[in-house]
Amino acid sequence: MTSALSDEVASAWFACFSEHLQRGDVASTTSLFLPNGWLRDFLAFDWDLRTLHGHEKISSYLSEHLPNSNFLGFELASDQYFKPSPGPMPGTVTAGFSFSTPIANGQGYFNLSSTTEIEDIAGWKASTVFITIDSLKNHEERGAAGDIYGGRCPTWGEARDIEWRKAEEEPEVLIIGAGQNGLQVAARLQQMKISSLVVDKNDRVGDTWRRRYPTLALHTPKTHHSLLYQPFPSNWPFWTPRDKLAEWLEQYVVSQDLLVWTKSRVMPAPTYDRNSKRWTVTVNKAGQTCTLHPKHVVVATGMLGEPYIPKIEDQEIFEGQIMHSEGFSGGADFTGKRVVVVGTGNSGADIALDLSTHKARSVTMIQRSTTVVQPASTIAEQHLQVYPPDVPVEVSDFRAFATPTFRLFEILAETRGLIWDQEKDLIEGLRKAGMNVDMGPYGAGILPLVYLRFGGFWLDVGCGDKIIHGEIKVKSGVEITKFTKQSVVLSDGSAIEADVVIFATGYRQMAQMLKNLLSDEIIDETYALPNGLDEEGEYEVGYRPTGHPGLWYAPGSFNNSRLQSKYLGIQFQALDIGYMKL
Repeated sequence: MTSALSDEVASAWFACFSEHLQRGDVASTTSLFLPNGWLRDFLAFDWDLRTLHGHEKISSYLSEHLPNSNFLGFELASDQYFKPSPGPMPGTVTAGFSFSTPIANGQGYFNLSSTTEIEDIAGWKASTVFITIDSLKNHEERGAAGDIYGGRCPTWGEARDIEWRKAEEEPEVLIIGAGQNGLQVAARLQQMKISSLVVDKNDRVGDTWRRRYPTLALHTPKTHHSLLYQPFPSNWPFWTPRDKLAEWLEQYVVSQDLLVWTKSRVMPAPTYDRNSKRWTVTVNKAGQTCTLHPKHVVVATGMLGEPYIPKIEDQEIFEGQIMHSEGFSGGADFTGKRVVVVGTGNSGADIALDLSTHKARSVTMIQRSTTVVQPASTIAEQHLQVYPPDVPVEVSDFRAFATPTFRLFEILAETRGLIWDQEKDLIEGLRKAGMNVDMGPYGAGILPLVYLRFGGFWLDVGCGDKIIHGEIKVKSGVEITKFTKQSVVLSDGSAIEADVVIFATGYRQMAQMLKNLLSDEIIDETYALPNGLDEEGEYEVGYRPTGHPGLWYAPGSFNNSRLQSKYLGIQFQALDIGYMKL
């Protein structure tokens, strides 16, 4: 498809779309979508993050919210990243657009598909439309700082200290957790002129990563997991190592001027005053008790609870070593040992590979149920299509979120055959070696499990080859039923002699952790936990109202907090101004 035809198609469709929205014409707007099309709305129609699929749901949603909308100033994008262009699939066209309302500036993106002949301009319909509020008028992000300190008096350092003292006394937002999500939310809020304080129980920022097994490296390319406002240097490793990421997070706090208290814990239990609309939160700051009264509390402690080790009969008589994968110190400590690794997810595979590489006497993996396995190289190629190194990350984020989550699952399933040649030797080889490998939900591979379970998969970086060649053994469809002094007994009656048993069995649900942190009463008032998708494919309580006023969650991966922190901050502003009610 030529660029000229793409521009003609996008312009014609967009002219109808903008006209119908401004007229408040629900039926005509809905007709511009494919019957199974998708509308993803982040704050434009409603103060929420929503995805609607199919004419019936789109029409119902527009009928409820379009009469109260006042869209103005629609413009089709003309810049190099969002101008009308041939889409990623044959017979598709994509384009970005901007708009405004009396109170906000908006941005959107659409993907069109031809329903007739490509040259028939009237035959193009939207498969997806993403429409968002990008900022509230007069409350836009402040951008890079100029000489904002009044003739450089006070100095930059003095001005920062003044801001920090105010934030320490009465922050607008208290963020619990100084991992990548908490820090990116803090960085975003700072640019939106919303004061925040981050508290973290660890001694140093990044310690959550430093405690993981030493060979850990992120399994997505660096363009996918760079940090807000601060991309990695050009010579940064393609796969970011554990310790390097930990150091980068620590440095991010400094370079972004973030106020972080380490060695600090929120003490049970915070209370919320519905009249003043502020919390009372007691924080143990390195042994010193402080009381804060923020408007909002953002929990950014990740999506997992405490490490999980199942209780197994006669565990106490085992003469060897038992540990969780979180405590694994590296394969070099287990040279010559007989090791059983329980679990075949990412952690189990990486640990088994490390053990074998460091000449453990034997390594046996215990697989209770099916596992989805794909080569890391395949996943990297998929990510690089969405996050290419020559495109700004903020552009890639917006274009990526323009595809609703469940639509993404469909695309992955539809295109799985295109990468099968790259995967079949690994998958078929593992099956021949006795592993139970499946193709993932919808046949779409690993990614749906990242959203739906946050487990049950591994991205292979070499463990699979060692299994295929017999250097690592696998026992599938079984679990440990009891220990003896020097072995584990499996549910099929067989036994494996062991010096070390490592449970790569994941983590508990975070419900109890949250109740310990905030109280049963507060958590029971929320809609859900922040680790699952709703029926529309959005995080049920991530970056959106939770059911309890003033309580918010920042779950997900780097890209979630990198982009969705914007919509969280806009909701804080809207509540403060009075545009939004809870």
